[in-house]
Amino acid sequence: MTSVFWIKVTVFITLGTILSVIDLRSFRLPHRMTIPMAGLGFLFSFVPGNGLSPWEAFLGFAVGILSLGILSWNLRDSLGFGDAVFAGAIGAFSGVLGLGIALFVGGTIALIVSTVQKKRGLVAFGPWLTAGAIPGLLLSNIVHIGELFH
Repeated sequence: MTSVFWIKVTVFITLGTILSVIDLRSFRLPHRMTIPMAGLGFLFSFVPGNGLSPWEAFLGFAVGILSLGILSWNLRDSLGFGDAVFAGAIGAFSGVLGLGIALFVGGTIALIVSTVQKKRGLVAFGPWLTAGAIPGLLLSNIVHIGELFH
C-alpha cells in the first residue's frame, strides 16, 4: 500500500468523521459536503498508487448513489438522499467491493445498535457507513474485483 493510498484513507476518515458528527446532530448529510467528497474520491482514482482505477471509482459511485437513491426514494421517512450521495462518495473512494463491505458492515452495526438501544425513530446512518467504509477501503485495496475474473 502506497503513501497515496494512505493519504486517500486519511482524507476519507477525516471527511467521514466530520459528516458523522453532522449526521448525529442533525440527521442530515449535507450535499455541499457529500458531493465534493465524491468528486475528491473520483479525482484520487487518477493518481497512481491510490488503489483504484477511474473506472472502478466511477462504478462504485454509480452503484452507491443509485442503490441507496432508490431506497431513499421508497423510504423517504427513514433514509435520506444524503445517505445515498454519501454511499456514492464511499464507492468513489473504495469501488464497488469497498462499498458493498461498507453497506454490509455499516448496516449490521446500525441494526445492532438500534436493536440494543431499543430505539424507534430516526437513526443516523452516516456514522455507521463511515465505520463500515474503513474496512471496505482497506480490503478493496487488497482485492480488486477485476482481478477475480482473470
